[in-house]
Amino acid sequence: MRPLDPDKREKILNSVFVLTGKQGLASVTVSGISKTAGIATGTLYIYFKNKEEIVQLAYAAVEDKMTQAMYRDFDINIPIKQSLKQIYINMLNYRLKNYDETVFIDQYQQSGYIQLNFSKQLAEYEKQNKPLYDLLQKGQQEGIIKALDAIILISFFDGAVRSCSTGIIQKLFPLSQQLLDDCFDMIWRGMS
Repeated sequence: MRPLDPDKREKILNSVFVLTGKQGLASVTVSGISKTAGIATGTLYIYFKNKEEIVQLAYAAVEDKMTQAMYRDFDINIPIKQSLKQIYINMLNYRLKNYDETVFIDQYQQSGYIQLNFSKQLAEYEKQNKPLYDLLQKGQQEGIIKALDAIILISFFDGAVRSCSTGIIQKLFPLSQQLLDDCFDMIWRGMS
């Protein structure tokens, strides 16, 4: 048996993002994925057991990429506000440059798929986002960040970044340095 082609696997996963961006996660089908990927449905089943497995692995792949992007140039030793703003800018940039992936992530997190392996996914999320958890804990110890559970603070932060990116993409307001600064200032005031 010859080895599986990683490019085909990537095409399949990317097809999930494209279809979700166009029609929503609930409307994604195996036949739609294979058609968008340009491969036969039978070939798709060589790579994945079913749609659920494709969706789960697509989520894991995007989470990995997004997390790596979030912590680019991160330094916990600089002032907390500056560190948090770096994460904010990185996250916002990723969302603006990878629209289909972020639509997929958002819809996945609001669907029943997240419940399939919730405990495992939450543990992985906490591990991947340890820099943010550590930053928030440091901020709380210094009395700079509100003494709330980290997941509440992270949910607030993530929701604010998501809303800002959606507004920019939908052209509700133009992207500018002033907008970036104002949005981050609102986040900072909400968390500090």
